[in-house]
Amino acid sequence: MNGASLDSIYMIGVSLGAHISGFVGKMYNGAIGRITGLDPAGPLYNGNSPEERLHHTDAQFVDVIHSDIDALGYRESLGHIDFYPNGGIDQPGCPQTILSGSEYFKCDHQRSVFLYLSSIHGSCNIETFPCTSYKDYSIGKCTNCNEILPLKCPTLGFYADKWKDHLVAKNPPGTKAFFATATRKPFCIFHYYLDFLTWSSKTRRGYINIKLMSEDGNITESNLSQDVATFEQYNEETLLAKFDEDFDKISRVFVTFTTGSVIDPKYKLRVLRMRLRPFTNPDRPTLCRYDFVLLENIETEFYPVPCQPSNM
Repeated sequence: MNGASLDSIYMIGVSLGAHISGFVGKMYNGAIGRITGLDPAGPLYNGNSPEERLHHTDAQFVDVIHSDIDALGYRESLGHIDFYPNGGIDQPGCPQTILSGSEYFKCDHQRSVFLYLSSIHGSCNIETFPCTSYKDYSIGKCTNCNEILPLKCPTLGFYADKWKDHLVAKNPPGTKAFFATATRKPFCIFHYYLDFLTWSSKTRRGYINIKLMSEDGNITESNLSQDVATFEQYNEETLLAKFDEDFDKISRVFVTFTTGSVIDPKYKLRVLRMRLRPFTNPDRPTLCRYDFVLLENIETEFYPVPCQPSNM
């Protein structure tokens, strides 16, 4: 080793290379400093014993990014922390049909590499959320990281080892973290809480699409069509909206309510207050809109106003 200490060694393995890194770690009884597995190979390894694949005991700290668990990647957790971008499947911007050729087969698998590189060279940190499932993250159940970690929510990639001491100390070890990404590097997503206090007499179940416009006319959109919400009279429903961009100042907001029906839409959602609370950049102002009606499948445009102090 020419004088190098084992804990100074950091191995990064892609696909099959992730498991090979684990085999090297086993040779040194888990004494090497860190292993990062970038979408460890699934075929021929799924279901194998820890001795036959990457395992959290192979290094002092093992972190893993799973980006293709339904095809080429390994599905289950392997490290002290396992990151699942977009639930680990169907990465945004990757082809959806076989007509795209080889990109269809490799794009999701390779995304783990580009996410890791972005964590080094990107202009923003990719924040992740320890959670039991991607669905729970999507509906905003897992954003309070202070309840389970001493620091803020863990960051993906190179700087994930800032959370090493807490993650390694867990018994049993193994934390799953979920998050969404944008289609292009640096892949960061900006989160807002979207609170609806409704007064419709009948319970409504449906989906929300929201767009934000900056002062110079740029638009960013969050489609919450995967997250069905239940709106009950005088109950507040909170959704987690995810945008590719974050604006210093929001000039207009566009909201659409739908039940998913394209034939004879007929429902209305009566809203006492809609509140837009920034999560990624909490120093931004909280914006509101009061007393309005959303007609099904009709986009409603309005100018947001600062929330009244009594409604914060």
